[in-house]
Amino acid sequence: MKRRLATGLAGALLCTTALLAAFGPAVAQEEIVIAQANDALTMDPAKHSAFPTANIMFQLYDALVTMDGAGQFQPALATEWSNPEPTTWRFKLREGVTFHNGEPFNAAAVKFSFDRALDPAFQAPYRSRIAAIQSVEIVDDMTVDFKTAAPFPTMLFSLYEASFAALIVPPGYIEANGPEALVNAPVGTGPYKFVEWLKDERVVLEANPDYWGGAPEIERVTFRPIKEVRTRIAELTSGGVDLIVDVPPEDVASLDQGDTKIVTKGSDFIYFYAFDTLKESPLQNKLVRQAINYAVDVAAIQEALLGGLGTRVALTLPTDAFAYDASWEPYPYDPAKAKELLAEAGYPDGFTIPLTSRQGRYLKDREIMEATIGFLAEVGITVEPNYLEPGVWATVSEAKGREGIIFPGWSGRDPDLVWYPLLYTGQYQSYYSNPELDALLDAGRKTIDAEERKAIYAQAGAIIKEEAPHLPMLQPPLIYAVDATLSWEPRTDSIINLRGASFE
Repeated sequence: MKRRLATGLAGALLCTTALLAAFGPAVAQEEIVIAQANDALTMDPAKHSAFPTANIMFQLYDALVTMDGAGQFQPALATEWSNPEPTTWRFKLREGVTFHNGEPFNAAAVKFSFDRALDPAFQAPYRSRIAAIQSVEIVDDMTVDFKTAAPFPTMLFSLYEASFAALIVPPGYIEANGPEALVNAPVGTGPYKFVEWLKDERVVLEANPDYWGGAPEIERVTFRPIKEVRTRIAELTSGGVDLIVDVPPEDVASLDQGDTKIVTKGSDFIYFYAFDTLKESPLQNKLVRQAINYAVDVAAIQEALLGGLGTRVALTLPTDAFAYDASWEPYPYDPAKAKELLAEAGYPDGFTIPLTSRQGRYLKDREIMEATIGFLAEVGITVEPNYLEPGVWATVSEAKGREGIIFPGWSGRDPDLVWYPLLYTGQYQSYYSNPELDALLDAGRKTIDAEERKAIYAQAGAIIKEEAPHLPMLQPPLIYAVDATLSWEPRTDSIINLRGASFE
């Protein structure tokens, strides 16, 4: 029972409470219920690429480093780090930490976790985030070295929880129970322990009283997958849930009063369209991709569907990311130019192309895609949407099977975390190949000097703008509605972190 429900019953139970007072104060059993659009795909942190799954995993597992609400790196399972040489990152590990099954956390667990995720046979979807790591070497029981072939300036981004595969797992438990042990029965070092997973209904966790960061103040956590935003709002206002994601801007005023309140955060997430340039289609023509950029009125979509909230991005990179240049300008809305380019490319009457995406995953995603389809129809491009269920989307994505125009969503505060996996030839979700861009992205991820890196990514940005492998859209706001008594701070990367959360 949540504290607010216990408080509501206090009046009715006044006499009973008075009788029990002699035996000590009553303790409310606190629970938080969180509603997000999708259920978990797995309980193995290295076996997925979905943020709704990550929201659950982060309560069960820890990474070596973490990120605070301001987007700054902080110690987690590692207490300090250094670069003793350009291709070595050394991490001192936290003493006295145990996994939920009592197994000790140590350097061997770190090495096991990364060796497992880096093994190509394991097929970790987010392997690209850690792929620069050549090896993990044990220095002593509580010290590890990460070795790279070249200097790797974004190592900390590779080791925090939003890399998914960087969460630390228990080697003894997996060796005793088999490689699939975590899929349905997770064991981590996190603030909460696994209780149950009823597929498409709920995931239930309980507080870990021995958590190294201090026992959580909220004793029980339940994640419920509720696809429809109207249903999520109804559940919040009726008291069925305590925190909901992706609140539409038009509902902010009504939910920011009484028993509920609005909590917002500027995100480092980006909406964009990717174009499959690897399969034969009109999208292989640069002029067609440029035409699509000219054809869609992103500013109108932002105003009409997000109430003007969020930030327009000129390239597929958050505006607060390293090397983002404020002087970059997006393609302007110019449907006449779009038609001109389509005619020049040999498609004066347009063409038909599929759009592959999910719906209900992101704030206003279905509406944004429908608006985009409308703008493209005005210049002669007929779009046939194919909305996939989350599980099917994950399977298709991991097989690089997205087709036509794609609406995926991504996050990352460095070009190496965005452009490398999305644009480098052969990488995780790259549907594009350009050797000149590849060379620059390789150079950027191996250069330590910040100014040199900025210069490299400026060149890369110029190629991306000209080649238009994406239609950059928006950096949307993160809008949550929560129980008015909940004290909780969101993060810029949209991962829900319940460490430190409490009911007032």
